[in-house]
Amino acid sequence: MKTPPSGGGEAKRPSTAGPGRRPGRPPSLTRAAIAEAALAEGVATFSMPGVAARLGVGHSTLYRYVDNREALVRLAVELVAERTVWPSAGPAWRALLTGFADALWGACEAFPGLDEAILTTPGTPRVMVDLLTGYGGALVGAGLTPRDAAVAVDFVADLVFSSSVAMRGLDRRLPDAAGGSSTARERYRRAWARESAGRHPFEAEFTAEETWHGRGRFDDKLDIFLDGLATRIAPGPSRAPDRAASPGPSTEENA
Repeated sequence: MKTPPSGGGEAKRPSTAGPGRRPGRPPSLTRAAIAEAALAEGVATFSMPGVAARLGVGHSTLYRYVDNREALVRLAVELVAERTVWPSAGPAWRALLTGFADALWGACEAFPGLDEAILTTPGTPRVMVDLLTGYGGALVGAGLTPRDAAVAVDFVADLVFSSSVAMRGLDRRLPDAAGGSSTARERYRRAWARESAGRHPFEAEFTAEETWHGRGRFDDKLDIFLDGLATRIAPGPSRAPDRAASPGPSTEENA
């Protein structure tokens, strides 16, 4: 739920036309519109003057709605959380955590820098508290202890954000001694190709194309974690196995 600006109602932009503004009565300004502008500017890199310029208002006007830049980051993150389609909490614990990871990754792709903003800005939107509380209840119902359930959702979120930051960082360009530049991805791959040529199949994994694009090894890391988590599912005679989402040996652990 979006919080209205203090004092109630919506504030109006000043009617005086300035550079880049149209004369006449301007449209109303809302916290949601400010959050949208911050996302458009880049949630991890926006500046308050940049957001104000995008909205066509004075810099000081923003502080009638948010206290500071950090508060606006939280507002932007909250808006993303409200608009993201999250999987529903159900008994299939593995499908739930996989769907949660996919939804988080999709949000990070849609709003570059969201991962970094979440990792560096304290606070959790109410919508996420409610969502994760529901997930926790479903995980406990599937046989995890409350602590393991909390660690599971926290681990998945941390894995998404750290992996997303790392994969996005591979696109950054770095200067070289010849006066040109190359991406971090190209440098990593060249280093592994040079050092590991013909030595061991393990090292060839670091030169594989899929390692350095898209989600990299994220899905493999998630699967390893979920396989391990399956060993901590408490057995229960009335608990149905998560067969569709957790094939193989792990289904026995979830029975």
